[in-house]
Amino acid sequence: MSATTTRSLATMAHRRNTNTPPPPPQQQQQQLIPLVVTLNCIEDCAIEQDSLSGVALIEHVPLGRLSDGKIESAAAVLLHSLAYLPRAAQRRLRPYQLILCLGSADRAVDSALAADLGLRLVHVDSSRAEEIADTVMALFLGLLRRTHLLSRHALSASGWLGSLQPLCRGMRRCRGLVLGIVGRSASARSLATRSLAFKMSVLYFDVHEVLIQAL
Repeated sequence: MSATTTRSLATMAHRRNTNTPPPPPQQQQQQLIPLVVTLNCIEDCAIEQDSLSGVALIEHVPLGRLSDGKIESAAAVLLHSLAYLPRAAQRRLRPYQLILCLGSADRAVDSALAADLGLRLVHVDSSRAEEIADTVMALFLGLLRRTHLLSRHALSASGWLGSLQPLCRGMRRCRGLVLGIVGRSASARSLATRSLAFKMSVLYFDVHEVLIQAL
């Protein structure tokens, strides 16, 4: 075998060895399935990841990573409100994407904005009753226990324990209090369930029933 032939075979073997290896199977699957991006306050997308496992790749894009190109490469975008989205993020949405608005506070405003931007927006009825009830109950307990005042003075430099004592006056227990709720929406029922766990009484006032009786 001549030196030229040996050199040619070695060159071919070197070229075969330097070829880029194929990506692992998991990465190949991620390249084949579409990307779904969540914006606004939808940081916890565990429910979407569990529901769309193997169908789509779910990823949250915070406001600090708008320039990463994830929004532009997504097939669908999940958000709570298009109007509440910063203008810099609105400009990155594309007409070919499917924009899913989950539980929008004002559908008319979001729809009008989507029409101006040339986007395909679909409103999805997503109840946030549990989250609303959690927030209202947390605010209610904070007022009863004067948490907003205590947090302000908890780290006082001089004698913080003595300065906190006057602020503790006026604290109320939940047991025996009566919580009045106007309406019987899903969030109102969820709030009533939470208040009963704190040994509180609940009174409902249903506006719709009163109007029907008046008619």
